[in-house]
Amino acid sequence: MKHHQFVGIDRSDATIDLCILDANGDCPAYSKISSAPETLLPWALSLKANLPPGEIIALCIEQPCQNLIHFFSQFDFLRLYLVNPAVLKKYRESLSASRAKDDRRDANALALFVHERHARLEPWLPTDPLADQIALLAEKRRQLVDVRTSLTNKLTQALKDTFPQALHLVGRDLFSPLACAFLTKWTNLQALQKARPSTITQFYSTHRSRRPKVIKERLELIDQSVALCVSENILEVYHELILGLVRQISAAQTGIKRFDQLIKARTDQHKDARIFKTLPGAGAAFASRLLGFFGSDREKYSSAAAVQKHSGVAPITKQSGKMRFVHRRYACNKFWRQTFVEWAGQTVIKSLWAKAYYQQQKDKGQRHQTILRSLAYKWQRILF
Repeated sequence: MKHHQFVGIDRSDATIDLCILDANGDCPAYSKISSAPETLLPWALSLKANLPPGEIIALCIEQPCQNLIHFFSQFDFLRLYLVNPAVLKKYRESLSASRAKDDRRDANALALFVHERHARLEPWLPTDPLADQIALLAEKRRQLVDVRTSLTNKLTQALKDTFPQALHLVGRDLFSPLACAFLTKWTNLQALQKARPSTITQFYSTHRSRRPKVIKERLELIDQSVALCVSENILEVYHELILGLVRQISAAQTGIKRFDQLIKARTDQHKDARIFKTLPGAGAAFASRLLGFFGSDREKYSSAAAVQKHSGVAPITKQSGKMRFVHRRYACNKFWRQTFVEWAGQTVIKSLWAKAYYQQQKDKGQRHQTILRSLAYKWQRILF
C-alpha cells in the first residue's frame, strides 16, 4: 500500500511532539499536543479524514512506547514502526554534527528515518492476539516476581537487624504462607519466647510443617536464642516495618498465583500449546513463555537469525582491522533473552544432547552462563 504521510512522534509523560512529512518526505509540519487519550483520538481521526482511499500513514515511535502501541493499534490506517533509542541516536547524530538534541529535532529525525527506510523496516503488527496476551501475562508476572524479590530482600534485612532467628524458623522462602503467618504473629524473639511450646507446635502443624524432628529443633532454637535487640522503641518500629512488608509480600504472592492461573488457562486454549509443552525441560512456565514469543504466525520471523537477534541471544561482533571482539547483545528485550537462557539450562537436565553439549563446552573451560547462551542459540535454530 502507498504511504500518504510519514509521522515522527517524540513523547514525554505530558506532551507529544509531532513531525509530519508528505509522501515525498518534504514539507515538514510540526506541532505539540497533549499525550492524553482524549487529545490523541481527535488528532488520529483528523489524519484519517484527510487520507485518500487505499493509502496509509507511517507512524514512527521511539521505544519503549507500550502505551502508544496500545492506543494507535486500534487504527487500521496506521502502520507503526518502532525504533531502538540507540539506532535513533546514531541517526540523529548523522543529521547534525553538533549533536544538538530537543523534542522537535527527535520528532523530525523519526519522520525522516521512517521515510528513508520504511521499505526495509518491519512494521509492528498484532499477529496472534492470544499468544500476545500470553507473552504479556508472562512478562508482567515476572515483574511481580521482581517486586516480591525486592520486598523479601528488605524483609530479610529487617529480620537480620532485630530478629535473625526467624530466618531459620520460617524456612527458605519468606513469601511462603507459613513465613508470612509466622511473621504476622511474631515479629520479634521476645514475643515468640512468651508463647507456649504447644502453641508454636500447633502453629507449625496448622501450616503443614509436622515433622517431629524439625519441630523439636525449632523449639530448642527458640528456647536457647538470645535477643539481638532489646530496645522496645526500636522493636516497635521494626514491628510495624515487618508487618507492612509481610502484607505487601502476601499481596504480591496473591497476584502471582492469579497470573499463573491466567497463563495456564490461556496457554491451554492456544492451538500450538502442545508443541511447546512437549519441548524438553519446558514445563508449564517455559512452555507458555516460548509460546508467547513465537506465536502461531510462521511468517513472524524470516530466519533463525531473526529469532536470535530479536530475543537478544545472538552476540554482537565488533571488528576493525586486526581487532575482533564478540560480546553479548545489550540493546534487546531482557525478558526474552532470560527466557531462552533459563530454558536452555533446564534442557541440560532433560535432553541428552543438551547435556552432552554442555559438558563438551565445560571441558573446554567455558563459563556456565556463556555455555547456556550458546546452547540457547542452538536451540533457537532447532525451534525455528
